[in-house]
Amino acid sequence: MKAQKLYLGNIVTMNETKPVAEAICVADGKILYVGSEKTARTLCDENTEVIDLGENTIYPGFMEAHCHPMGAGKLLDVEALCDVSAGESLEDYVKILAEFIAKYPNRKNYSGHGFMERDVKPVASMLDAICADKPVMLMTTDGHSMWLNTKAMEIYGLDQEAAKEYGPDTCRVFEDGTPTGYISENPVFDIRAKQKTEIEDGVRALLTAQNFFFSKGYTAIYDAGMELTEKTAPDIYEAAVAGGKYKLRTYAGSMIDEFCEDIDGAVEKISRMQTKYNNEYFKIIGVKTFADGVIEGHTALLEDGYNDQPGYKGVSRLTDHDKLVQLYTSAALHDMNVHVHAVGDGAIRCNLDAMEVAAANTGRLDQRNALAHLQQVRKEDIQRFADLNVMAVVAPLWTPKHPDYFLQEIEYVGKERAENAYPVKSFAAAGANIAFHTDFPVSRNVSIPNTIYTAVMRRNSGSDPSCTREADEFITRYQAVEGLTKNVAYMWHEENRLGTLEIGKIANMSVYDKNFLTDDLEEVGASNLVCTIVDGEIVYKA
Repeated sequence: MKAQKLYLGNIVTMNETKPVAEAICVADGKILYVGSEKTARTLCDENTEVIDLGENTIYPGFMEAHCHPMGAGKLLDVEALCDVSAGESLEDYVKILAEFIAKYPNRKNYSGHGFMERDVKPVASMLDAICADKPVMLMTTDGHSMWLNTKAMEIYGLDQEAAKEYGPDTCRVFEDGTPTGYISENPVFDIRAKQKTEIEDGVRALLTAQNFFFSKGYTAIYDAGMELTEKTAPDIYEAAVAGGKYKLRTYAGSMIDEFCEDIDGAVEKISRMQTKYNNEYFKIIGVKTFADGVIEGHTALLEDGYNDQPGYKGVSRLTDHDKLVQLYTSAALHDMNVHVHAVGDGAIRCNLDAMEVAAANTGRLDQRNALAHLQQVRKEDIQRFADLNVMAVVAPLWTPKHPDYFLQEIEYVGKERAENAYPVKSFAAAGANIAFHTDFPVSRNVSIPNTIYTAVMRRNSGSDPSCTREADEFITRYQAVEGLTKNVAYMWHEENRLGTLEIGKIANMSVYDKNFLTDDLEEVGASNLVCTIVDGEIVYKA
């Protein structure tokens, strides 16, 4: 077989036996050869297309270990959602939303995203003032809290009785017990589950998200709970792939929540979904669940509780030990992994405890289960990630001391816990596999170069050194690139097809104008994407 394409450049293979190369030959979307240009030329003929990328550096296709593409696509579509993230106060958010409503007066409802939880809490009447006759809902940046107007509360049954059932930790109420319009965790996800997107709109959102990720150098992603934004997500993915335009390989976790009474039945249902929906570009690989919420919403589960609310430890979601053991056991028996949102040390520990029991029951240590976000981790639990072969899914972009969030962290959990949040090096030093994520659209400034920079420096490229958080938790550049390539492929059980540039693997590549391993680190942080390659074809060119 002759090469259909020949790529020339400075190639970083991430294959330790052949770390660098000059040329890659591609045929039928697979790597035919990687090595010297001289040998590569012998595999070409007059029909081979030669793409000379000069001094630019070719990497294995970068991969995103945890994000929300459907929600991202809707947010990126300026007509679908109102982005209020430019605001700095509740009044700002209302003003931005009012302008959006004036621009699109014929919409049946209005949704927005990007407000931050601060000391002043939102109430429905503020939204009623700009729109009282249609439902209005604004999501926080982290996606765990929602602000509704009165009409939206009426439509979704968020009344005094519902508020009492949810409890004041997740459904804030006035003194008389009526909901204020500000909710977190369970009621948020209950409302999102009732929303429906038409297939055509969903496909448009996925293609919008695909274009975004390609433009950032990503070639594959993990949809962390595909039903979070849309209950018919598998059908939407199926339609997108069938249309022939969706090439962003997506590995997905299907949701199981804390209210599930039949864990085995739910896992069996996901197994049947795999049979029905899995294809080359969309694969359901296991279960996604939540153990807790987020610190900024006082909903992360912390063993030592919150400094500003003595005695209060946060919101516990799927943390029941027996249920978790059953979940990990059942998933193992169906050859699935379990991917868990776990921010607080209480949420992390209960999952590790359950995994340990399940592994003893099944003898399986190759599920490659994942705990994601890992903001507050007990030092004594870090080694357990390696011992139990648990993926540590971390976000280097979250590690710097953000001017707003860090002060809030100190207030909520104290300076010591805030300073030591988001460990990375400790996991690698213990022998655990680390995989990088942005949780987009939670992280808006998505950047692979800055992700690598922050993993190495623990602050953003170009920022003041005072923004550095716990410098001892830095990792090497090579480890950072692993966290975006081969480690993510390993988590998905795809290491034989993705993650390195080797003969027989899928020809996914990301090309940048700097060598992340050897060039000056400040230049690396400011480097530019040249092109993104999927199945040997350039799908994005800067």
